[in-house]
Amino acid sequence: MTNITTENCAALLDILREKNPLVHCITNYVTANTVANGLLAAGASPVMADSPLDAEDITAKASAVLFNMGTLSKDRLRAMLISAQKAADMAKPIVLDPVGAGSTDNRLRSTMQLLRQFRFAAVRGNASEISALLSMKAEKGVDSAETTLEDKISLAKKAAKRYSCTVMVTGSTDVIANGGRVALVSNGVPMMSKITGTGCLASGLVAALCGCTEDSFEAAVTAAALIGTVGEIASETAKGTGSLYVGMLDTLTNITPDIFTQYAKIENYTGE
Repeated sequence: MTNITTENCAALLDILREKNPLVHCITNYVTANTVANGLLAAGASPVMADSPLDAEDITAKASAVLFNMGTLSKDRLRAMLISAQKAADMAKPIVLDPVGAGSTDNRLRSTMQLLRQFRFAAVRGNASEISALLSMKAEKGVDSAETTLEDKISLAKKAAKRYSCTVMVTGSTDVIANGGRVALVSNGVPMMSKITGTGCLASGLVAALCGCTEDSFEAAVTAAALIGTVGEIASETAKGTGSLYVGMLDTLTNITPDIFTQYAKIENYTGE
């Protein structure tokens, strides 16, 4: 089985800018601006459209689709279902960010409806959210539960097997699993958690990169390392969360594969 390499992930950055994938984002209105600006800075073309009337036409033109459950509504869910069907018909990758999946029964039911009806390229969430998708119980809020690295590895592997896709469980070390492959990414700084939308942007980057490669595992590992790396670089000169946010956008604009390779902390996990 092929191991993930930092060099291959770095090469995806040039492919992203060359392909300029159109990403249809049906997302969280709280963080839509951050996701849009971040994807533009990285080299993708976001469309932030959540109307059911637009869903089919925009999905048909997109390279990839992102669903974010953060501000769920009846119309937004309907748009997701329409978009997912069109994406399935055209074999386009869909990425799911199950924000707060365990916080309410409605949110969990809606997320599970999508997972049961459609095949996703990748699912990205914290330990609480991925746990809810496995237990199918609404117990936790939006914030991640305290878990060990071993717990996160187990969660990622179980969810990846159940939903036949790449799963990323985020934290101080992100765990990415798909089939027999597991990778650990240890980039990022604590201050990033004080900026609303960095996680949503990470999911957007997974979608953009899935629009550039058929290997969703490589796309997710690259996205995890990329968002963490730009956070680390921006933190070197940031005076607070505001300048960190702007610095992250600037770094996304200017980062090169060489710089990415210098910072990225990617490890292939071979344990049982």
